[in-house]
Amino acid sequence: MQYGFVLDQEACIGCHACTVGCKAENDVPLGSFRTWVKWIEHGSFPDTRRSAAVLRCNHCADAPCVAICPTGALRKRPDGIVDLDAERCIGCASCLQACPYDAIYIDDAEGTAAKCHFCAHRIEVGLAPACVSVCPEQAIKVVDFDDPATVALLDERGAVARKPERGTLPRTLYLGADPATLDPLAVDGTRTLSHASVPDPLPAPGNAEARSVYDVPRPRRWGGKIAAYLVTKAGAAGALLLAASSALPPLSARPEFASLDPRWLGLLSLVLLAATGVLLIADLHKPARFFYLLTMPNTGSWLVRGAWVLALHGAIALAWTLGLSHPVLAALSVPSALMTAIYTAFLFRQARGREMWCEDRLLPWTLGLQAVAAMAAIAWCFGIDGGWVLAALIAYLAVVGLDALLPGTTRAARRGHELMIRHPAFAAGVALALGALFLAPLVFVAFLCLDWAYVHAGQEVPLS
Repeated sequence: MQYGFVLDQEACIGCHACTVGCKAENDVPLGSFRTWVKWIEHGSFPDTRRSAAVLRCNHCADAPCVAICPTGALRKRPDGIVDLDAERCIGCASCLQACPYDAIYIDDAEGTAAKCHFCAHRIEVGLAPACVSVCPEQAIKVVDFDDPATVALLDERGAVARKPERGTLPRTLYLGADPATLDPLAVDGTRTLSHASVPDPLPAPGNAEARSVYDVPRPRRWGGKIAAYLVTKAGAAGALLLAASSALPPLSARPEFASLDPRWLGLLSLVLLAATGVLLIADLHKPARFFYLLTMPNTGSWLVRGAWVLALHGAIALAWTLGLSHPVLAALSVPSALMTAIYTAFLFRQARGREMWCEDRLLPWTLGLQAVAAMAAIAWCFGIDGGWVLAALIAYLAVVGLDALLPGTTRAARRGHELMIRHPAFAAGVALALGALFLAPLVFVAFLCLDWAYVHAGQEVPLS
């Protein structure tokens, strides 16, 4: 048995009974939704028509939320239901970024993620999900995707999924849905709502044929702390690279590097690494559960792997701080520092809902060169200047320019890229990166501006 939903939009009258039934059954808080109705409108007065679609979790066969969840709070049950154990959730919001369908939200009262769980408590006692029970038109049906006859019938009737190109194998299909209700990029970004005022209009050109007239807002959960953590992480990596350079040829043979005290660089790396950890923990909605990353790890999540990378980095930086300088330690420091810098690229690649991030094949290079530029800026602060410092900063500036010129491979990635380069922080970051050619420490402020624009723009592209 592989449970799934079929939503017959030809029968649906858009009455919101499913939304209300779901909220009542599962005590969904005010302002949050596990299932909701989206209305869009075509044409102009008086020749207009409206269409509705019921949106919810797709209970994907290849669920990206399960893959990215660091503690195994999200799991795929044998019956196909994607369920969530709130007792294991640390509130990192990574599942929100991984879901291409906006189906997960953070319960601010509890500090944990929440989503449709197919009313598993009802299924297990032979009852239909609440939304199915209350639908007056029987437009919501539970089906078994393991039944070949059912699958063949759905194919015959032309059932479609939301965003099948994301490769998640959705187990929620639609009959007779207006394509614009299922494609968030087909809707006019001016967002003329008929029932409510939403403070975050969709970032679209404003000239699409379809308009959204009823929808629900989705807050952006990753912000300044994530951008700041990328900066402190780059600084920690740069300090460790510089410590290694004092013991590795050919740089160690140069007088200015020989005069460096790697103990201070190890300490600087530790301090910046500690700041990284504080920012990561502070960004959790359940910060007291941060140790679940170690006690309940999903080893496939790059949040967990990143914690291991940071732990190794911390041990190596501590060795430098204690004066344990050795060429072997230096050789270990270089890959450790670079992994500290770039592992976030692999985490963003798991965020399959944010196409600008997960399709960005340049991001590992950007983050790696961020660490090299940070190394150059720290060296400048220690009185080391020269052609290699300038070359490192120019290399970082070049990859930023290249990133600005490569718009992405999908529509959503291109939309996010457009929003990023239009963001004031991006222009400020480029200007500061240019200024760093003359005053190297400015590169850290450039990191913050550019990373903020990147994190912000990736979440501005609508998912539902």
